[in-house]
Amino acid sequence: PISVITTQSEYGKDDTSSIEEARNIFKIIFKETKKMSILVSQLLTLARMDKGRQKLKIEEVEIGELIEIAVEGQRTYANSKNIKIIPNIKENIYSSVDETMIMRVFTNLLSNAISYGKENGYVKISLNRDDNNVIIKIEDNGIGISEDNLEKIWIRFFQVDPSRSTENSGLGLSMVKGIIESHKGSVSVESVLNKGTIFTIYLPLSK
Repeated sequence: PISVITTQSEYGKDDTSSIEEARNIFKIIFKETKKMSILVSQLLTLARMDKGRQKLKIEEVEIGELIEIAVEGQRTYANSKNIKIIPNIKENIYSSVDETMIMRVFTNLLSNAISYGKENGYVKISLNRDDNNVIIKIEDNGIGISEDNLEKIWIRFFQVDPSRSTENSGLGLSMVKGIIESHKGSVSVESVLNKGTIFTIYLPLSK
């Protein structure tokens, strides 16, 4: 993002020939600034986790409400690719979590599912429970992940398809794993190349 911002700024200050061209330059700078903001935020979160300084503000939360907010936040992005988000949310399922951190998990996984999804595809998100756990599944019918890469996706800066134009920095899934584990939960992935991916999250159920 910094390279793009620098290049566009240098061109804009000296060579802009019209208001329309200037607007386009500002749009590019704004987009890259948002990407940079996300990247810095992820780096700070991971650095705090590494040092044990990421303090969690724990409170009992209905997980379905957080999922619905995350879904609405991604709906415009999904619509731009004609991807349908299909929620299947059971009500009154509670867990003691840091609301902001868990929202980041849902937002990241939904955004990834859309980014690597197929045009006219779907993203399914479900919320259920068993005797001890809240169970969240996020499923897409996108490009999938090869078996060789399944364990690598949790490594920082690893990208399944670096040639693909997405907002993915390669930090999001490492952050997701760290956040879930800091809540004494777990996250796993199943995937078939060119068929799709399912992420499954387990969080402790509030008794």
